[in-house]
Formats: sequence, C-alpha cells, structure tokens
Amino acid sequence: MQTTQHNKIISFLIWLSITMFYCYQSVLRMLPNIISDDVMAQFNVGAAEFGSFAGIYYIGYIVVHIPIGIALSKIGARKILPICIILTAIGLLPLILPLGWNSVIIGRALIGIGSSAASVGALQIFRIIYPAHFARMLGLMVSLGLLTAGYAGGPLATILLKIGMQSMVNILLYAGLSLALATYFLMPKSTEEVSENNIMSDIKAVLFNYKLLFTSLFAGLMIGPMEGFADAWGSVFLMNVYGVEKIAADILTLSIVLGMSFGCVILPFVTDKTGYYFGVTIGSGIVMFMCFAYMLTGTAHIAALNYICIIIGIFSAYQVVILAKIATFVSEERSGMAGAVANMIMMAFGGFFHNAIGRTLEHSWDGTLVNGAPQYSGEAFISSISIIPSSIIVAVIGLTAIAMTIFIKAKKAKLAEISSN
Repeated sequence: MQTTQHNKIISFLIWLSITMFYCYQSVLRMLPNIISDDVMAQFNVGAAEFGSFAGIYYIGYIVVHIPIGIALSKIGARKILPICIILTAIGLLPLILPLGWNSVIIGRALIGIGSSAASVGALQIFRIIYPAHFARMLGLMVSLGLLTAGYAGGPLATILLKIGMQSMVNILLYAGLSLALATYFLMPKSTEEVSENNIMSDIKAVLFNYKLLFTSLFAGLMIGPMEGFADAWGSVFLMNVYGVEKIAADILTLSIVLGMSFGCVILPFVTDKTGYYFGVTIGSGIVMFMCFAYMLTGTAHIAALNYICIIIGIFSAYQVVILAKIATFVSEERSGMAGAVANMIMMAFGGFFHNAIGRTLEHSWDGTLVNGAPQYSGEAFISSISIIPSSIIVAVIGLTAIAMTIFIKAKKAKLAEISSN
C-alpha cells in the first residue's frame, strides 16, 4: 500500500513538472503581445521586424518535433526535458543583455525549439505513468496551458507597468531555470523508456505507419475551427456577417479558447471511461460541422453565438483525444516521436486554413474599397469560412473508414484466435 501511494505521488510530481513547463512555455508564447511597445522602443524596430520576432517562435517549435522525439527515445526524458526548459529560459537573455536585434530573433527561435519538448515529452511520459488515464492527464495539462495563456496577460501587463520589461523578463528567466532544476530531480530513472533500436528503425516505424499518418491527416482537417477561425478569421467574420462590434467579436472568439480549456478536461474523461477514441473524435467533428452550418446561414441568433462558440471550443479538444490514440499506434518508447509527427501534421493544417480562407476571400472580393482598403462582403466571408465545415466532413468520413478498418481487423484477429483454440 505504501509503495502504491509513493508511486502515485511520484507520478503526480512528474505530471506537475511537465504541466508547469507547458504553462511556462504558454506564457512565453504570448509574451510578445505584452511587451510589444517596450521591445520596439528598446531595439528601435517597426511592426514588420516585430512580427518576425513573434512568428519565428512557431518555426522553431515545429521543425524540431522529430529531433526531440528521437532524443526522448534515445536519451530519455530525465535529461532532455531539463535541457529544453533551460533552452527555453535562456532564449529570454537577448531581451535583457545588449546583444542586438539579431540575437533577439535567435533567442525567440530558441524559445520555440525548447517549448516543443513540453507537448512531445507529455505524449511520451504520460503514456508510461498514466496508462489508464493517458488522455485525461494530457487533456488536463493542455487545459491549464490554455487558461494560463488566456488569463496571464493581465497580471503580466501589471507587473510590466510596475517594474519594467527587464525586471519582468529576469523573473521569467529565473523561474525557467528553477523549473529545469526541479524537473531533473523529480524525474526518476524508472520513467525513462529508451529504445534499443537504431534511429533509422525508430523513424521508419513512425513514418511508415500508415494508420498513424492517415489518422493525423484527417485529424488535421478538423483543426480549422481553432487554427483558422478562432486564431484569425473569427472576429472579422462575425463583424461582417452579423454586424457584431469589434470588442464583442473578440470576446466571442475568445470563448472558443475558453470552451476548449473545458473540453480538454471533459472529452478525455469521457474517452478514458468509454475507450471510444475514434467515436469521440468523429462525434466532435459532427458537432462542429453542425455549429458552423448554422453560423454560415447568416441568420443565427446573436444571443446564441456565444453558446455556439463555446460548443465549438469544447469539441475542438478532440485534438487531445486523437493525439492520445495516435501515440498508442507504436511502442511506448516511440510514442513521443509518434506524437511529434502527428502534432506536426495537424499543426501544418493551421497554415492551410489561414491561407485557403484568405485566398478564397480575395477571390470573392467585388472590388469595393473603404479608405483605400479592400472591403469584403458578408457573402464572401460565408464562402471562405465554408472551407472549415467542408474539411470537417471529409475528416469525419476518413476517420470513420479508419475506425471501421481497425474494428474489422480486430474482429477477424479475435475470431482467428478463437478458432485456433
């Protein structure tokens, strides 16, 4: 009994340290929104240069997913995670030291590189320490990260106003270094699952896993409500189609993020209880499709839009559920790499939706200008946003086909086992 209780405490501390890292990198991800004026004034740069500073985080974040997955598989989380936390923290140094603007850009890229280990590491380690509640614990981490990113802005802005940017960044730097130290000592060797195969064997086992790749592709087609609508086009859609004021439109799109933070707790809990990973994901797609189909009529009741956005957010948490399932398509020591590849594929669709909606909107423009800027009609917005539910339908059909194939194969294997006995 004492051993079991001790293991539960250790597992919780491991989960807590990774979750704190995830929340920490969430704060650093949204930090440019808080310090934009100070950075542009201190380094004498304009909006374009600052945009490059903010955006390079995502380049660093995505490109190292596979290398970090390999490192976790070959070296182990106890060494890799603290190193990545340190890398994330020291990416702040150029904001404090007089090293020039180029170093600030490099530092931001380092923050993105280090941050990627939080999600990749969680996919690998949570599967080991919480085999029965993998999706639930992963979802809880993501939920806390979303809430941190959504609500840390106010306190950080207050701290910035009182003590200045350099002092605030110093606090964030030392917090990261302290977290790295705590993570190293909290992470026991027993949680490390190191692959004995060579690197090429690990890569082939993931990249040639067609079930993993196709599931990731179809899951990516469902990411539009969060990555395309909530991130970029939601507010302007609501303003042009429903005549909602800018502040109200921003609040409505923020409710999608709030809804997802709830969904990251609710959907994994349901999945853990039922075991229906594909069922929950497919059901989420159907609900999101229905919500968008209603909004795209252009006649939805204004009072209902808030509830619709929250529902969309809740079911956008399918991402956690399907990532947890994809990680089980390979052995435990390769689950981090599998999650990395799946996350890369799914996140890449964010760029697809941003560009596809923008190009469709441009193509639908009737030439109207207001103060020299293009003015798009409500019909043009409806046409461009229709890409999201159309993609969701394709995803639902594809995921249903994969789920049926897996079910039929499992049924045949069970019948073959029974007949052999």
